[in-house]
Amino acid sequence: MNRRYFGRRIAAGLTAAVAATMMFTGAASAQPTDSVPAVDPTTAIAKLRTAAAGNPDAEAAIERLALSPTDAAAMDIALPGQIFQVPAYSDTGQGGPVLGQLYGAGVATNMSNQFRFGFFGGPGTIAADQAGAQLEVVYYSFATGASGVVKLDQNNVAVPTVISTPPVAGLGGGLVVAAVYGSLNHQVGPNIVKSTIWWPSLGSVLA
Repeated sequence: MNRRYFGRRIAAGLTAAVAATMMFTGAASAQPTDSVPAVDPTTAIAKLRTAAAGNPDAEAAIERLALSPTDAAAMDIALPGQIFQVPAYSDTGQGGPVLGQLYGAGVATNMSNQFRFGFFGGPGTIAADQAGAQLEVVYYSFATGASGVVKLDQNNVAVPTVISTPPVAGLGGGLVVAAVYGSLNHQVGPNIVKSTIWWPSLGSVLA
């Protein structure tokens, strides 16, 4: 990925992410916390490699991130609506020659002791019919060592541009790194549009 524009891509992605995440979580603000250390992307990718082992799609997604691990600075955490610090790019994303195919970003929530990963992005809204598409998140918990791959298939939330996982247990109430990859169907007018992520959304969050 071109280093010259990467910072601006992240900034644009996070700006777009704030409004959708606040709607998704019902949070009034998402300010960085000073009590939690930032995560080095190289460390995050190493942990996610372990979590992805044996899953070819997850392994391929992490290897794409590993091509430019230092392009993302150490990743600060925002609470309570936690936006993944590195946004996703897809074949249907928008942004022109500078931003490229900016698509959306991963999010995470921990409401009523139910931790979920989510994703929001365009175009249009999340389609009810996800046939032929599969959006997944690979994660690793620093608190417990728990890791895995979970499908994002809960698209009945109040915001029609957000899809999430079922609750994810066993993360230990600590630091988690995760990456969202795969494909997602969108409803654009009468048409179903499939978006395929070529640059996963990478984040460090608190469970």
